[in-house]
Amino acid sequence: MASPRTSSAPSPSPSPSHPFRNTTGLLVVLPDKIDVEEESRLYDETCDDQDAQASRASRPRSPQGPPSIFSRDIWLGDNSGESRAFARDVKLSGWTNVGDKLGGAYIVYDCVIRTKEGTTIHAHKRYSAFVELYEALRRSLPRHQQHFVPALPPKSPFARYRPAFLDRRRRQLQYWLSAVLLHPEIGACQAVRFWVMD
Repeated sequence: MASPRTSSAPSPSPSPSHPFRNTTGLLVVLPDKIDVEEESRLYDETCDDQDAQASRASRPRSPQGPPSIFSRDIWLGDNSGESRAFARDVKLSGWTNVGDKLGGAYIVYDCVIRTKEGTTIHAHKRYSAFVELYEALRRSLPRHQQHFVPALPPKSPFARYRPAFLDRRRRQLQYWLSAVLLHPEIGACQAVRFWVMD
């Protein structure tokens, strides 16, 4: 006797469910209107926090102990006795054009150096003076300290009188001079002191 045949009807498809049915986190519904300025501020804060965390995570250890101020691979002392550098702050406040462009004009940068004692020194230097200091440091520093001296920004004879170029070079030279003068050992060397006082 044949057994009764049962028809295998397709099972009904599951009804569409709510997309957040299994969500366990907090669901925040955004209002129709978004405050663009607030969003921009939150984005900037988030980026700043991530940059600070990345900087702390990738920071190498100083051979002299934990750094108080950190700039790439240069440890800058906090003037509590560990640093022998005489400078506390370095800025290039601006530049001026000296002479006539046809008759041999050149650019002079105003290097504002504040010492640990609070004295402010204005040293007016041409780009060639930075090159001279760089070469003097390469000659006089021990080999294990030479890598702390960053490369100088390159020369650009065709753009040297353009304000945008000069402002970019001013910022690059300020970074370079800060790295040299604020370094706890290099900032105290004789070549640096001669350069500042010359």
